Amino acid sequence: MKPSLLLLALMLATFVVAIANADDYTAAAPAPSSEAEASPPSPPPEASPPPLAPLPSVTSSPPPPTSSPLMPPPPPPPPPSVTTSPPPPPPPAVTSSPPPPPPPAASPPTPPPSPPPPPPSPVKSSPPPPPAWSPVTNVNDYTIQQVGKFAVQSYCLNTGAKLVYVNVVSGQTQPCSGGGSNYQLVINVAAGVRTAQYSVFVWGILGTTTWKLWSFTPKN
Repeated sequence: MKPSLLLLALMLATFVVAIANADDYTAAAPAPSSEAEASPPSPPPEASPPPLAPLPSVTSSPPPPTSSPLMPPPPPPPPPSVTTSPPPPPPPAVTSSPPPPPPPAASPPTPPPSPPPPPPSPVKSSPPPPPAWSPVTNVNDYTIQQVGKFAVQSYCLNTGAKLVYVNVVSGQTQPCSGGGSNYQLVINVAAGVRTAQYSVFVWGILGTTTWKLWSFTPKN
């Protein structure tokens, strides 16, 4: 119960007790006499209620709440939430950047690459020696006679000389690697009434018209 209600109840009880005391005082008064009946009765003195005693100041704490067997006690109020601001962040650490690396030392200029060595020249093998000369064993051979006549005719056509083929005195032959054969002959040639000898050098291929006179010189 609240203190104000308790104080009001005490005051109401005191007021009821005062009214009861006043009624008792009025009943105890003597009855009026006959003489007094003729005269109107004087009004009784007013009885003042006794002074109220000062109410003691009662400070009553509220009764503890009765716990109901069916309901659990209310949970305690949550503690007040204390909001703490986070501490300020620490100042950033001052990191000194390392000094820039020194520039690389100037390296000497790289010499240009040497040119590749020239490819090895193919080994030039010396040509095989020419075949050996073979002496003419039969100066009257038809082929040998035709070579002598060709030499005189070619010389006369190129120079305009008036020579007549007579015969073959001697000679030698040599086969050529490229084909054909070389002929070196000593022939007799008539110039008018006089006869002279010439040394001729002819190359040709038998059975063809491919022939050539290399030299036609008088023999001393």
